[in-house]
Amino acid sequence: MSIVHNRGPGPFITHRVQPLANGVHVVACSRRHRKGLKPHRAPDAGSAERLTSPHGNAFRHFLAPRRMAWWVALLFAAGSALFTAGAAVAAWPEWAPALLSDPSTQGRIFIIGAVLFTAAAALQWLEVVNGDVALALGSEAKSPWRWLGWCPRNLGYLACAVQLLGTVMFNFNTIDATLAGLDARQEMLWVWAPNMAGCLCFLVASYLAFAEVSQSYFSFAVHNLSWWIAAVNMLGSVAFQVSGLYSFGFHTPVSDASIWWANFYTVIGGLCFLLGSCLMIPEIFDEE
Repeated sequence: MSIVHNRGPGPFITHRVQPLANGVHVVACSRRHRKGLKPHRAPDAGSAERLTSPHGNAFRHFLAPRRMAWWVALLFAAGSALFTAGAAVAAWPEWAPALLSDPSTQGRIFIIGAVLFTAAAALQWLEVVNGDVALALGSEAKSPWRWLGWCPRNLGYLACAVQLLGTVMFNFNTIDATLAGLDARQEMLWVWAPNMAGCLCFLVASYLAFAEVSQSYFSFAVHNLSWWIAAVNMLGSVAFQVSGLYSFGFHTPVSDASIWWANFYTVIGGLCFLLGSCLMIPEIFDEE
């Protein structure tokens, strides 16, 4: 059997390439591998280094309830939609005045959205723990199902781990935000701090996922579907981070404009994550 070559930025493995006797190269990419997609074939060494374009048939399918990646996409989409809706109503209350008449209802929207994010991130964690690209194309026997793992050279593993931590922080943030009677210091410690921690985790995780797809520290590959997912999610993380900065000092004298901008950027971030989640559906059907 031909030798399998590891590729990726620095010490990280983002894809593995196996040259065959006929000159064709079999390529296993980290993200595609953990999503359950088969390795693709490149006609030569140069093609093996380039990101692939999506197949047209990928956009003609929707249902795949037996695949974990499908549930990851669905849960992320639902959580993103709830975050977007909750922030949009807060920014433009005239859209749903009945909803704002009960502040606890709006709080529950964010709580459910954060729980859905965590569920999706947990499934995504299981994907990467049981789909390490370092074992792709090798002669190793298939590993038994694992709930935990340690794959520090896998950028996808690092991205999923950091994002899972970020979703947990959002759970603290959204639940604590519904507590009554908190003073300014408690609000800062229990509400704003977890929010900023979650936003930072999402920002770091998004860049790691982008580098994983890029197979380098940066790339510009508008023809590749996974690249678009990673790029759109990174924009969403930037928007969430800006929203967190605007929310600083909500319970000290601040202008209404700061509150509006915080909700506005939450809407932008939620829409970006919603788009990225929707693109994850055709991604799982993008096979040769």
